[in-house]
Amino acid sequence: MAISTIRRLAADLMHVGENKVRISPDSLKEAEGALTRVDVQGLIDKGIITRLKAQGRASTRKKERRSVGKRRGIMIPAKEAWMMKVRAQRRLLRTITADGALKAGMKRSVYGKIKSGIFRNKRAMLIYLRDNGLVAREYEPAKPAFVKKAGKPGTPPKSPVAGQKPAAAPAKPAGQNAPHPGAASKKGESR
Repeated sequence: MAISTIRRLAADLMHVGENKVRISPDSLKEAEGALTRVDVQGLIDKGIITRLKAQGRASTRKKERRSVGKRRGIMIPAKEAWMMKVRAQRRLLRTITADGALKAGMKRSVYGKIKSGIFRNKRAMLIYLRDNGLVAREYEPAKPAFVKKAGKPGTPPKSPVAGQKPAAAPAKPAGQNAPHPGAASKKGESR
């Protein structure tokens, strides 16, 4: 029987495709001697005809897991991310020029580079400035001080100890507690 026929029968018996069937090159003569499906099954049992390992599909699984429903974290639109990045770089440029670290006349050039999106982040911008001699090698911009935001106007500050009641409200001036002259008293006096 022809090798192609043996391969087809073996694929059918092993429930795989013909490309997954491997016939041992040392035993080709014995394989060609097979005449029936039972003979081919015997070759499979002997180990002359084997099945190749199944390949995984991990790459397609990775693509499945990347969809929108599987993403975690804040989804920042591309434009907002761009605005945040550019504004941070421009703030850094302002600090560098305010410190007097940037060479004279180079602010406009660096500003244009920021606008064109050359720098990936502030660190990349500083590296560029140092490498091109626009800023001293040892220059490090001062980190901005953290300023705690105040609460909403009119709300008392939170107490530092958990469970502690906030301080009492200040007393009203004496003139505000007095009743209105035309108002009736509480005991039911009528006019």
